[in-house]
Amino acid sequence: MNEIITFRERFSEFDLRVWKADGYYDGLILGVLTLCFIVGEVELCSCFYSHPQEHYCVADFVAVVRVKSQGKGDSGITAYHIKVKKEFKMTEKARHALSQGLIWTSSNEAACGVTLQPTRYLIAGRIRGEKPFVSLCHFVQEWAKLSPKQKKGFRKLYQQGCRCRVRMPSFVKNRREPYCSWETFLGKNDCQALYSLCVPTSQTSNGTDECSWVSTAQYRRCMKERKYEREMEP
Repeated sequence: MNEIITFRERFSEFDLRVWKADGYYDGLILGVLTLCFIVGEVELCSCFYSHPQEHYCVADFVAVVRVKSQGKGDSGITAYHIKVKKEFKMTEKARHALSQGLIWTSSNEAACGVTLQPTRYLIAGRIRGEKPFVSLCHFVQEWAKLSPKQKKGFRKLYQQGCRCRVRMPSFVKNRREPYCSWETFLGKNDCQALYSLCVPTSQTSNGTDECSWVSTAQYRRCMKERKYEREMEP
């Protein structure tokens, strides 16, 4: 595998057309798990597909890192030599771990391991033991491929929405929990992931936050195009 395959690309490869034809397009089943199927492997990598804001809020570290080279592996995990270029979120434990100049991932793609190229990535990852760790279940994307809104979100805006959760429409367990309904996660134009964020906008009488999507010109344009594309579907 020569490049990272994002959740969305893997999901597409599993063929959304089949699900749509079978009447499950509302996301009830699709929303339960994002499955990363590995051809020729009995195992599979499975984890929840999450909005970038959710990745930011639960991460131990969010940073732009430059991958320099692949290092030696150890007990089924691979190390990459990296240099942290920008910090957007960092626990003290994560800062100390990343100061070693290494980031770790599983050596096996079937165990959610990722293959990194010598370029800059935005990584929202976790600390395992004393090691900074990344996988297909974390947010790992080339910095140059993020939308301007996503870059701004990781820099400073997503933190404003961490009291809110982003939930797929059919996967809301507690409707009293402050959340935004992520309705665009299927299809090519994920307007809410590319151009918006979920933030508290008001409070109920009992002091609970109410959350909503931030509307921008790009977001409105994307939603309009998405609506047109869906109307043109057979």
